Amino acid sequence: MKLHTLGPSGTDSEQAAQYYLTDETLILHNSLEEVLLHLSDYKGDKIILPVAFKSNQEPDLNWADFNYLNWSQLAIEKTFSLPLMTMSVIENTQFERNVAIVHAATEGLMKRYLTSVNLDNAWGPSVMFAPSKIVALQSFIKEQNRFTIVSEEQFKKLPESSDEKYQIRQQLKPQMVWIVYRVL
Repeated sequence: MKLHTLGPSGTDSEQAAQYYLTDETLILHNSLEEVLLHLSDYKGDKIILPVAFKSNQEPDLNWADFNYLNWSQLAIEKTFSLPLMTMSVIENTQFERNVAIVHAATEGLMKRYLTSVNLDNAWGPSVMFAPSKIVALQSFIKEQNRFTIVSEEQFKKLPESSDEKYQIRQQLKPQMVWIVYRVL
């Protein structure tokens, strides 16, 4: 049996899947939409996702609606809580693009931060989305965006983390509830 979740390697989703794994084969996807929008392709397999899931591709795709609208195609196998990796709001003080690149599920956290530092106005960044925090981090560095929210552990693995232009502005340590579904 296969267990599907969000990749790439290093995501909170992968960590939750590793915590849960029994005899399943773990399959990491570029986006959860690959699986959630094609449930019939995954009959008999399992999916693990956080209740904070919010699509960056489909405006009406989030955990609550997914859970309610697909009840006849899914069976909940297990729920559990795990802390997420520490997340950090990181600012590039020498940004080229006035953009905050985030995973869609962290949009509210970014908006709250921008409001707290009075950047929720015309001078503040546009909020754009990536399919995972790891992809957001890659885009933040490559495109020289102004802000991101990423797993601090992943950021600190990069040589760029020692560059003074990248400043950690806030640490966030939420817990998450995870749902393991079996596709019927």
